[in-house]
Amino acid sequence: MDILSNIFYFCLALGILIAIHEAGHFFMARFMGVYVERFSLGFGPVLLSHKGKNGTEYSLSLLPFGGYVKMYGEDRKSIDPEREKEAFCCKKVWQRFLIVLAGPFNNIALAWVIYLAIFLLGIPDVKPVFDVIPGGLAAEHGFRSGDLIVKVGDDEIVDIEESLYSLISRIGDDAVTVTVRGSYGSEPERVLELPLSSWSLEPGNTKILEEIGLEPLSYKISGRVEMVESGSRAEAAGLEKDDEFISYDGITYQDWKTFSAYIRAHPEKTIAISLKRGDATLSADLVPEGRDKNGELQGYAGIMPAIDEIPGVSFVRKYDFWPAVTGSWYKTWDMSIITLRFIKKFVTGEISPKNISGPVGIAKGAGLTGRMGYIFFLSFMALISVNLGVLNLLPIPVLDGGHLFFYILEGVFRKPVSAKVLDILMKTGFVLLCLLMIVAVFNDLYFSW
Repeated sequence: MDILSNIFYFCLALGILIAIHEAGHFFMARFMGVYVERFSLGFGPVLLSHKGKNGTEYSLSLLPFGGYVKMYGEDRKSIDPEREKEAFCCKKVWQRFLIVLAGPFNNIALAWVIYLAIFLLGIPDVKPVFDVIPGGLAAEHGFRSGDLIVKVGDDEIVDIEESLYSLISRIGDDAVTVTVRGSYGSEPERVLELPLSSWSLEPGNTKILEEIGLEPLSYKISGRVEMVESGSRAEAAGLEKDDEFISYDGITYQDWKTFSAYIRAHPEKTIAISLKRGDATLSADLVPEGRDKNGELQGYAGIMPAIDEIPGVSFVRKYDFWPAVTGSWYKTWDMSIITLRFIKKFVTGEISPKNISGPVGIAKGAGLTGRMGYIFFLSFMALISVNLGVLNLLPIPVLDGGHLFFYILEGVFRKPVSAKVLDILMKTGFVLLCLLMIVAVFNDLYFSW
């Protein structure tokens, strides 16, 4: 069912994003007086087609990986002199510039509209509060458990997602300035430096931040027993629900992670436990069951700890109208800058090409967020829309940004780029784009199975 769900949400998201992008070209072309011969969503064999009153053909094609707007007179080879006013190539350079710009502009504008809707409706969110892994990179550079990240560099940080994207976009940097407030944000600001030159981003890794010693902290595992497994060694030792651990083998109980690691390291060995039950203090002898895990014998007790929410860490991100307008603008701007940073890291080799996702990766993201709820799906669409808009603005031949670059040169030098040079650049850009798609599809196939 997940595969069908992924396909459905993938087609829905991509269809909307492509339609919005091509609509930008279409309506701006019509506004500038250019005749549009065909408006197509998708490539390949035509599934549905309709011809409008003005002669424009609207079509839906089989392959949903793009679309196009075919305008009359995209080159000067076959133009009826009587229809020059309707020809794209006969329009002034600024008019052609705006027609091409309208596509990626629409994608970025769509992201802003989606973020605006999300901020007005309200989205469940989590503050960027972190637990610090002892001995990790973050701990070595002054981070403390319960720190709330306020800024990464100059980026204002509001939630976990923003902190993750902002940190990842700085992979390879020698010293990243991170502003934090301790005790879940109640303490004064501290400015720390975190070197990310050795941090790597591997596809499929769901614990990226743990590699630098940080774990999101939206809840706290208490020292109170929530459940004792029936027939387990914990039950045999007499442990009960709501017991609170005081110490084990003379070690004062600090946190569940350290205690559970101690249990795993002591299979079939007696652990002397001191615990509190109501007002009474009791002792128990726990002998963890030895279980084989990847060829290693580890202790298992059969205890589930209680989970306590941390007040104020989870929140609903919701604004009134004008704060939502400005907030969604800053969110869109920030995601655009982060996208550019990612692109720079790929070009310089600081982020491996293995992390380029193709249709399978996007489909998985669409399906996952779609199943989580419409707010999360909209947020995913906004992210992809920003990426699509920014990528299309890059000055690469074949992409919209390549055409825009040529129009800038034409405006500066008062003459268009020669047809021969343009042809070579377009073919080169097409080959590069094909290679990028091959890498993306290979990554999808190789790292997904």
